[in-house]
Amino acid sequence: MEIENQGNGTAERLTPEERHERVKKLKRKRKIRKAIVITAFVLIACVILSPVLLFAVFRVKDFAIEGETSYSTEEIVAASGISYGKSIFFADLDEAKVNIEKKLPYVNNVQLARRLPGTVVVSLESTSKAYAMEKSEGIYVITNSDFKVLEITGIMPKGVVPVIGAIPQKAELGETMSFVADEEQIDATLNLIKNISSAVSDSGLNGINLINIRSRSNIYIVYQERIVLRLGDSGDIDKKISLAKKVIEREDSIVNNEQSGIINLTVSMKAYFNPTDVKDIPEMDEYKNYVASNEKDSVEEAFAVECSNGAYAITNPAFKVLDFTQEVPEGIIPIKGYHPDNAKTGVILSYGDSENTKTAHNLIRNVTDAVSESGLKKVSVIGFDSDNNFYVICDERIVLRVGTVNNLEGKLAKAKSLIADAESDAIGVIVLDNLDEAEFKETEYEEIPELTAYKPLESDADKDN
Repeated sequence: MEIENQGNGTAERLTPEERHERVKKLKRKRKIRKAIVITAFVLIACVILSPVLLFAVFRVKDFAIEGETSYSTEEIVAASGISYGKSIFFADLDEAKVNIEKKLPYVNNVQLARRLPGTVVVSLESTSKAYAMEKSEGIYVITNSDFKVLEITGIMPKGVVPVIGAIPQKAELGETMSFVADEEQIDATLNLIKNISSAVSDSGLNGINLINIRSRSNIYIVYQERIVLRLGDSGDIDKKISLAKKVIEREDSIVNNEQSGIINLTVSMKAYFNPTDVKDIPEMDEYKNYVASNEKDSVEEAFAVECSNGAYAITNPAFKVLDFTQEVPEGIIPIKGYHPDNAKTGVILSYGDSENTKTAHNLIRNVTDAVSESGLKKVSVIGFDSDNNFYVICDERIVLRVGTVNNLEGKLAKAKSLIADAESDAIGVIVLDNLDEAEFKETEYEEIPELTAYKPLESDADKDN
């Protein structure tokens, strides 16, 4: 009894506040134990379910391509190395960036990011041809302005700047070209070309045709096929080119962009302009011979010129005949009515003596380039009459009677505008002798001799057969 009393006495000695505190402690312990159990359960569930989340929910299901490029989404995805269905968290975006830039050379500044739950975002920029260097005889390395290799080809593309005197030692698609065999060596040639390129870009001097660094003490640049910049050595390249730009602007303001000559920049911070006829500039001869030799050896199909027997002579940019055909290859505008005097495979098209031939080639080249650059759609043929006035057939239904090559750009721009305002299936003629009076005149097909000569109407007998 004494023991029980002692026990009861102990309980009775707890105050209400003490009893309340004791109960709170017990509840707190129960909550902690419960939280531990729940946490353990969640952790176990995560361990069990994480593979499901990683491989089932967060899988690569789509690619979002941001930026302009000539490559298709399928090509970009294939180049990245990231496959559909792969966990988006395990996709190596850094490796994919390298893969895309190397396998698809015509893209730049590739960036990849994850967009949960399953989209890989690829942002990129397109890049274009800028420079060409001869790797070996007839083989050219084509790069962008950052000297990333875009192509290795046997054809010198139009619109690129050849760099003479620079032979690449290493040229791999998608990588920066190198002029040294050992990567640990200083690439002085690449640095020089980059400096020249940067100086030209910073100065805003547009129209560079050629850079010649064959002699490092007599570097020169050809500008607009009419002015040679003699830079001397590589010192102060940026200042020299900036000074040359000012001289050109001054001379062009006087002679309206027609002045030819030599700018001597070999004396520090001095520029001396010597007006000279193009044919009397030795560097210009070297440039023209270089271009001519490349064009002459090219196998690029550039022109399709109708011969007197009705066949078309397919020529390269230098008018060297590659083949004869009745059907003009896609992408080439056929030239009708301007028949050569002599056309043989492997020989330059001839129009009489050398002077007449040169005039004919320039006429065909200038007209073709102007029509191509005008933005006219679906050009079917360019034709010449006996007086060398020419016409253009668009979409096999509209004839532009252009006449002479005078104000050619304005005439073609006017024609483009008039065609845009005409009915989409209208047949007719636009006479462009006088631009103020030029209009689209809707006409029956059979009343347009240029069309019927190009594509005769079927007779009733032909239709019956």
